[in-house]
Amino acid sequence: WEEWKAMKKGLRRHLGATGWILVVYYIILNVSVFLWTFAETLIKSVQYILSGDFNAMEQVMYTAAESGWGYFLAALIGFVILLIWKKPRFWREQIWAKGKPMKCGTFFGILCVFLGGQLLSQVMLVGLELILNLFGLTIVEGVEALSVDPDNFSLFLYASLLAPISEEILFRGLIQRSLMPFGKRFAIFCSAFTFGLFHGNLIQTPYAFVVGLVLGYVAAEYSIGWAMLLHMINNLLIADSLNRLTSGLTEEAAAIVIWAVLLFFGVAAIVVLISRRRNIRLWREQETINKTYLGCFFASAGMIVFVVMMTIMMVVSLYLMITPISM
Repeated sequence: WEEWKAMKKGLRRHLGATGWILVVYYIILNVSVFLWTFAETLIKSVQYILSGDFNAMEQVMYTAAESGWGYFLAALIGFVILLIWKKPRFWREQIWAKGKPMKCGTFFGILCVFLGGQLLSQVMLVGLELILNLFGLTIVEGVEALSVDPDNFSLFLYASLLAPISEEILFRGLIQRSLMPFGKRFAIFCSAFTFGLFHGNLIQTPYAFVVGLVLGYVAAEYSIGWAMLLHMINNLLIADSLNRLTSGLTEEAAAIVIWAVLLFFGVAAIVVLISRRRNIRLWREQETINKTYLGCFFASAGMIVFVVMMTIMMVVSLYLMITPISM
């Protein structure tokens, strides 16, 4: 019994490293963004004050707050810390390890499932909006604030390129590969769970968890490069391209186009999942998730701190996004 307790304690300590790394990375991300925004606002404000243009002050603060360069700084600092956590050999042999060759038909099927998750996310959002409407509240304006501004180059560059690369290295690379000795399905589930929670808001977290499972499967079976590509396509197509294509349309017409695209991928995802249900079942039957490992993972100090911190962030963000319906 004492040996069993000691083994579980060791497992919690080992698995808890994931939680602590994510706590540190999240703090670095937010501190870097805050410091960059503060510095950019201060410098430009001084410039406008010296030039006597006091009317531009409000625009300066808005532009600095919407800048993506703070995220670039955070990614750079985080990359250095992660490189220290896992030595170069782990990066070479584990993170970039290649699996099965990816076929065009397989990639298209996975892409449909991946993008089809957006439909589920939108349906959940509509359901939440309808519930809030019963109490005279709305979340539409708060959700719109989460969207990337297509006219902001630095934020667009981060969301479409750097975020997919850095997030895949962190979650499907370092975290998932570190947990792989405890089981492939265990590693994919845990990396997807932390990926979803890391988004820190109730709107994005469920969807991020679902697509995290898909990305985890792709990274484990094929390579992290394919996961990065899927992530980039999603961010470019859904977060940017649709906004650009529908920007000149009326609100009703834009909604029709967006829902048509989401319905297409949603139906395609269902067709793919049904047609490949036998392969999915066989893959799941290869191994089961060890409940002892799962319990130690969630009972570790690092994961408890991470879950509590992100839960607080989700509650706060939801509170800030909810506003009264304009009469």
